[in-house]
Amino acid sequence: MALSLERIFGKVESLRRAAADRDQRHRDVHDVRSGDIDTVIPGSMPDAWPKPIVANLVDTSARDMAETMGVMPSVNCATSTMSTQKARNFATKKTKIAAWYLIESGLYAGQQIVASDHYLTYGMAIYVVEPDFKNKRPHIRVENPMGTYPELDAFGRLRSYTKVWREEAIHLVAKYPQLLRVIQGNQGDTGGWAEREIELIKYMDNERIVMYLPQFGNQVIDEMPNVLEKLYVSVGKRPGYDHEIRGAFDDAIWVQLAKSRMALLGLEATEKTVRAPLAVPRDVQKMTFGDDAIIRTDNPDKIKRVGIDVPQAAMQEMQVLESELRTGTRTPEARSGNMDASIITGRGVQALMGGFNTVITTGQQVIGEALRVAINLAFEMDQALWPSEKRTIRGTVQGSPFEETYVPTKDIDGDYTVDVTYGFAAGQDPARAIVGLLQLRGDQLISRDFFQRQLPMNIDVMAMQTQIDNEQFTDAIKQGIMGYMQAIPTMALQSQGMFDPVPELQKVAKLIELREKGKSVADAVLEVFKPKEQPASAQAQDPLAAALSGAQGAGGPGGPPGAGGAGGGQPGPNMAGVTPQQGEPQGRDLMGLLAGLNSKGQAQMSAQTRRQSPI
Repeated sequence: MALSLERIFGKVESLRRAAADRDQRHRDVHDVRSGDIDTVIPGSMPDAWPKPIVANLVDTSARDMAETMGVMPSVNCATSTMSTQKARNFATKKTKIAAWYLIESGLYAGQQIVASDHYLTYGMAIYVVEPDFKNKRPHIRVENPMGTYPELDAFGRLRSYTKVWREEAIHLVAKYPQLLRVIQGNQGDTGGWAEREIELIKYMDNERIVMYLPQFGNQVIDEMPNVLEKLYVSVGKRPGYDHEIRGAFDDAIWVQLAKSRMALLGLEATEKTVRAPLAVPRDVQKMTFGDDAIIRTDNPDKIKRVGIDVPQAAMQEMQVLESELRTGTRTPEARSGNMDASIITGRGVQALMGGFNTVITTGQQVIGEALRVAINLAFEMDQALWPSEKRTIRGTVQGSPFEETYVPTKDIDGDYTVDVTYGFAAGQDPARAIVGLLQLRGDQLISRDFFQRQLPMNIDVMAMQTQIDNEQFTDAIKQGIMGYMQAIPTMALQSQGMFDPVPELQKVAKLIELREKGKSVADAVLEVFKPKEQPASAQAQDPLAAALSGAQGAGGPGGPPGAGGAGGGQPGPNMAGVTPQQGEPQGRDLMGLLAGLNSKGQAQMSAQTRRQSPI
């Protein structure tokens, strides 16, 4: 049963009161990162220095970790049960659709970094899936967690979602003209209503969506039923020791404030030392000031400024605060390039970066799961709102450009599952991750497919493997052609004038010509070696054709039964110049077949089997 407006208003106020401490932490962290320290500790900044004079390590650490954490994960819709080509094609197209959602939503353009920054700063990363009716697609938007109140049940499922924010009245009236009289009130056109910031609240649950103004008697701006009957919001929460949502810098901001205050005191002490009064002996009767001033006295050694000694403990305290701040932000000094030469070893650097890597790994796991849920919701929304809409999508998925046409009912077909992973390299530098994967692959603990999916780079695993297979097949064709060319002289010598090498050399020359024209190796070979239909009488008169046809039969003329071909015999020696792979049977070549021709041109066939195994 849908809640009444009065119950919704009361529920939202209860949620805000329960999250009052969290909201205050969010405001403090936001102000410290923005440099507005005086709003956190009023009166701490002098009028001459309204901003801090030290580097904002909280802000730089947050940006550094967000940029490292905010790399796009690998998105795949493939499953381990794909046994048919149709299933593989279905999964490949779904993967491209998911990538298109992310590209059009701007996540590849930096919004994923923003989500990572929100996760670190506020302890939450929120994705809101909204329908873009103009472009007829779902849009995944990154929501700022400040002023958000997600309500979860005992199983972690989202029951309601509330967002509170402030907006200038002039912009709000431009969106909702009916609010002009409500906001102006009795001020009329002469009042300063346009610059006022108005608080807005948007409440959503499975049954209705309401937007209203709490400062104007809960004036409802818009209200509509939730026709999709589901909340299209995904929330990733930073793990903690209690039910409170805490950011990574909630405690570190106070160390930053102390460091800023100490720097101001040191600046003040230095300024007072420079501007200290001048002490002169009693015999000085006249004082002059300025450059090259002359002071007449019999005791010049007694002329000095009244010094203010800065205690050594102040400098030590600054170093302690610096160390505590790096510990609080979990940012090693090696990230900024400041590293003592005595620890520049592999183990020392690894120890320094260990804490940083764990922060990145944990954050990527949480954000990756939130993004996976968001893509699931996007699939569901796409099929629910535009089931038969045919769209052409373009983009680049995992390093490969694509252009596809899809219809949700056919190409999504109720399957909203997707796999979002940062892979084995999560939180690690690429070089170390690849070395670890190579070691596991060398011991045959992982498969090639798993290796490719865990690489710290965006690749389409299925397309990449297809390309690798094509390259290997092309190399095999080249090796076969080279072996064929090396066998031509031997065939000409052993045929005793029965074999003309000129046509074969012309075929090789034709291959070179077709490659220069841009044809692929496979197409060129198919065109050059396309078999020509010959009459049966011509084949009987051609000794070379007779020898070849005998080799392909089950025990051809002059050969033993089962020697090659369909007779089930084992392949013979490989072509000259072709190196077979170890452990594989070697194919029988033309040179080996023609070596048995006698002076009359009759074939004397034989078959051999060779196998090589690694020692």
